[in-house]
Amino acid sequence: MGVCNYSSILPLPGKVHVICGGPPCQGISEFNRFRNKDNPLEDLKNNQLVVFMDIIQYLKPKYVLMENVVDIVKFSGGYLSRLALGRLVSMNYQGLGLLVVGCYGLPQFCMRAVF
Repeated sequence: MGVCNYSSILPLPGKVHVICGGPPCQGISEFNRFRNKDNPLEDLKNNQLVVFMDIIQYLKPKYVLMENVVDIVKFSGGYLSRLALGRLVSMNYQGLGLLVVGCYGLPQFCMRAVF
């Protein structure tokens, strides 16, 4: 067996064009009766937002698209959305929008937050 050269299969900083993702919404969603409004990052599901931002900061892609439930803007006074937007702006990315997904061909009426 040969030695695996991870640099040939893993992306390197500056070589990624786009990162699209949506960190888990279970810790944010209004359907979660046990969500932690006082300290949202104590929930490991919400901590994945920080991991997502860390990956973006490390890889430095040209473009980033992150989507999540619209509750991210309201939950815990908007703490997680401000965290995400603040990290993205500090890395020279910009933008936040709310989309009604039914207007884009999905067979449901719900809003999504898009960063």
